[in-house]
Amino acid sequence: MPAVQTTYNAQHARWIEGMVLNMEPSVVVSRLCEDVEGIGFGKVAVQGTADNQVVDSEATAKFCGIAVLDETQPTGKYEQYATAAIMKKGVIVVQASEAVAIGDPVYYTPATGVLSKTATANTLIANAQWDTSTSGAGLAALRLG
Repeated sequence: MPAVQTTYNAQHARWIEGMVLNMEPSVVVSRLCEDVEGIGFGKVAVQGTADNQVVDSEATAKFCGIAVLDETQPTGKYEQYATAAIMKKGVIVVQASEAVAIGDPVYYTPATGVLSKTATANTLIANAQWDTSTSGAGLAALRLG
């Protein structure tokens, strides 16, 4: 039988998008992924058509939470009709689009779901703040609730 993997990284990545950062109490709910493009890990999820559905960020829908990493999803995201784990409260790793500092407010661009600290043309995520700092665009901890 041929080797499945013949090279290994000496060190794994510190964080990956959608990773639950620590073991403090959090609230994660299950929702059905409604739209065809699915929802990526660490991405904004907003209200879908039905009460139990979510879609990726869209301009007119209410913020529901951030999609939690699930290693069992074969395509690296929640596909349409999958049951997605959505964090409503807790600390999760996301991609910041700019330099952020601890305590900065968190905004997202409704049309794209891009997360930042910039208020202009963006939607505030109530009761959320950046929990780590970055010197530019990069992975950062986002605290919900």
